[in-house]
Amino acid sequence: MKNTTNEPNQYTEETIATICRSIAQWFVRKDNKFYDVTRPHVTLSRNDVERIALSRMRPLVSPTGLTNQLVRAVFRRAIDDLTTLDDQSIAVWNGEISCRPGHRGRLVRNDGAVSINLWQRPEYRDLRINEADYGLAGEFFATILPRQAERDMFLNWVAWCLQNEASKPTWGPLLYSRTMGTGKSTVCTLLTELFGDRNSVIQNNIDTLTSRFNMTVLQSKLVVSEELQVKPGSKAANMLKSYMTETTTLSEMKGREAERVRQSCCFVFTTNHLPTWLDGDNRRFYVIDVDHDGHASGPRAAEFVDLVGRLHAFMADPTNLARLYNALMARTLPSDFSATTLNTALHSTEIMRRLASASEQTVVAMLDEELTSRGTNAIPESSITRFVAQTLRSPMSQTRHLMADLGWSKVKVKWDGVDYTRSVWVRPKFCIERGYICGPGTDPVKLGDHLAAVLPPEGREFSFNG
Repeated sequence: MKNTTNEPNQYTEETIATICRSIAQWFVRKDNKFYDVTRPHVTLSRNDVERIALSRMRPLVSPTGLTNQLVRAVFRRAIDDLTTLDDQSIAVWNGEISCRPGHRGRLVRNDGAVSINLWQRPEYRDLRINEADYGLAGEFFATILPRQAERDMFLNWVAWCLQNEASKPTWGPLLYSRTMGTGKSTVCTLLTELFGDRNSVIQNNIDTLTSRFNMTVLQSKLVVSEELQVKPGSKAANMLKSYMTETTTLSEMKGREAERVRQSCCFVFTTNHLPTWLDGDNRRFYVIDVDHDGHASGPRAAEFVDLVGRLHAFMADPTNLARLYNALMARTLPSDFSATTLNTALHSTEIMRRLASASEQTVVAMLDEELTSRGTNAIPESSITRFVAQTLRSPMSQTRHLMADLGWSKVKVKWDGVDYTRSVWVRPKFCIERGYICGPGTDPVKLGDHLAAVLPPEGREFSFNG
């Protein structure tokens, strides 16, 4: 490049290329506007970009090397020139923002344009440390998760999420304790350090996650929801299940239209309230009771406070995080573990079994009460399925198990003059013969007449008011 000024030609091609590559990672452009990749929702002018870039360029060259001539050459290549050196020119942004764990660059190139990657590699992972050691974190986990099976399940989940950071699990740990000060928040702090605080978000309950403008939450890798309380069958509960399962979802940010967002979130929850809202077929939450005698008012409170204090000092040292990360990355996961399917038959905690039993007993009792109060000896499966789903807020797939628990049997019969069979549940000791319901202590009654007495005339469907 010819020197057209009186300044000495102190810069080299290598210097220009190095600075331009940095600028190309700092900014993107769209519709003749510029955006900082760290704050892509704020529009910048060219003058803004040049002033910001000039400030960031200073550490890249010696104090005497940053001449006006070098600055002009850098801005010409990075901003003005049409060049085949794509990595040295501010790229066109396609408008997409996503969390791409494992992708080191802030930009992801696709068909001539780029998308912005919000995930940032935690700095401790760049330390040259090969040792693998749980260190003080191992003692902490053993204290708050004293049951080996539950501790293994939790650590297997954390290890899987780190080993498969670009993927997402479909269930998450729910840490419950009746008392305060049991270390639930400390667990969440440790996890945010492992995943990177810039890749994590901590929220109270799930109000932000289920709100209209929830894109920021869904663009994180780790989502922590403390003091979780969900109303059974509510819109928020259904949204939460969807976010825990789906890899893409429609999301919105203030000032922008709703768009489909790629997300790889993993979720961790805490609560001081027994999660009785969980249904009996829960496969999204691995509930762990972390109550112990080191809680805020327990006999070992001082000892536990000391452990938590030492753990915070442990987390402040990035070399400790690196060793813990290495240990989790090297952890061998058992063949019966899956982060995409929670097998409650194999992996169920004592509190999960209690909740499932209580939930199932309550549902069965409500169903029996409703059927008995109506004097119903037979009911179409379509009607009972609707009641189970809409009023009892249980999965429709539970209908067969619930009716079997009550001793009812299912038969296929015809009625109302139709020429096809339909499924009907029949009360214990009752049967349907030649279109009549027969049972002890009652005269045979036509099925159609019986259903007309217990169901509304229109459609012969069971109408429950709850």
